[in-house]
Amino acid sequence: MRGAVPVALLAFLLFGCGMNPPSPSAFKAQPEAFSTRGPSELSSRSTLMPTGTASPLPTATSTPPASMTPERPASPTRPPRPSVTPTAPRPTRTPGPSPTPAPTRTPAPSPTAVSNPSPPPPPPPPPRRVLANYFPWYDPGTWSTGCTSDADQPRDGVYSSDDPGVIARHIGQARAAGIDGLAVHWFAPGNRTDGNLEKILNLSPEGFYSTVTFLYHILPGANQPGVVDALRYLISRHTAHPRFLRVAGRPVIFFSDMYRVPDAAGNRPASDQDVATAVARWAEIRQAVDPDHHTWWIAEGLKPDYLAVFDGLYVYKIDHACCPTAYRGAPRWAGWVRDWERRTGQPKLWVGTVMPGWDDLNSAQPQCADLRVSSAPFARDRENGAYYARTWEAVLPTQPDLILIHSFNEWVEGSYIEPSVRFGDLYLQLTAQWAARYRGR
Repeated sequence: MRGAVPVALLAFLLFGCGMNPPSPSAFKAQPEAFSTRGPSELSSRSTLMPTGTASPLPTATSTPPASMTPERPASPTRPPRPSVTPTAPRPTRTPGPSPTPAPTRTPAPSPTAVSNPSPPPPPPPPPRRVLANYFPWYDPGTWSTGCTSDADQPRDGVYSSDDPGVIARHIGQARAAGIDGLAVHWFAPGNRTDGNLEKILNLSPEGFYSTVTFLYHILPGANQPGVVDALRYLISRHTAHPRFLRVAGRPVIFFSDMYRVPDAAGNRPASDQDVATAVARWAEIRQAVDPDHHTWWIAEGLKPDYLAVFDGLYVYKIDHACCPTAYRGAPRWAGWVRDWERRTGQPKLWVGTVMPGWDDLNSAQPQCADLRVSSAPFARDRENGAYYARTWEAVLPTQPDLILIHSFNEWVEGSYIEPSVRFGDLYLQLTAQWAARYRGR
């Protein structure tokens, strides 16, 4: 799951949704199951339900154009038409003086034939934007849990995600690194992630456009009507903000953990391989919320079937304990999106993911139990930026519509580029270089 939610924070989140808190924890990702193509093709991840019982979540509550053909005078051998004035006097049925001749109507010249105009040129491609996953739920106590990556800490000191000064600092650091906006992980209406999303939008300057990664459907007690209500709230409340990310005029929303979507009773598909059930449920949600696709919905995972409902694909986690070169699958993943576009004529977005490294070994400790399904913790050596470079080199040739950095501040899974005690601002400097290369500068 996206990001680590420490104990106190998760309790705050779930109380805000009318739920009992799980045990102290942090969210993180699970390795995706393999397809028959090979170890680099991984399916969507799943997430562990917390221990304890949670209360159900509350639901959020033409007129055709006139003819261009001119009227003609009536033929002299036929009776006069009421709509046409005769061109010469005619005797009346009652004897009497002949009527005064009406002036001859001169037909208007026929319009000059116009050849069919050339079709309008296609719209320009969207600007090449770089986004970064952003986790808005940290407290000063987060780094004392022992669950964060390799005991590293923010260089600028531990912080509360609610602090506007911290948010402003992060936006400034991201902009300096060539990042155009944040993908804010968002849980539910009115809770902490919702309030911090609003702060991010309000504090963002012109040119910095953020969006959300939608997570409501993975919360304990969630059901399909609640998912619909949460999405309606999100769209009506936030997407009209001038700093909310848009592509070709339409707001963009990312989705995670696709298979965990519940039905009306809160039941979820049996596994991430039950794609047909998940797609059918998302189709019902899309029909209820956004049937005309006024927003871009971007699905996580390596299942092109989701493109029947969603408007694009991205991959959240591009490395796993089992397969250190999984990120090399980017050309194949991009090919699914482009092939769908060619076959259907429907525009789709391909979002390429890059990552500086990974280290979630500390999260295996008992006090770090969380909402994820157990997966093998592992560490991927950053190699002083060389690993980060390889993930960029895998993605750039696919010409992604957007690039997603995983992540700005994922401190439990160890994928952060935020300045740290261990790495300083090395990864912000590298990001600036790679973002410039992506834009062709």
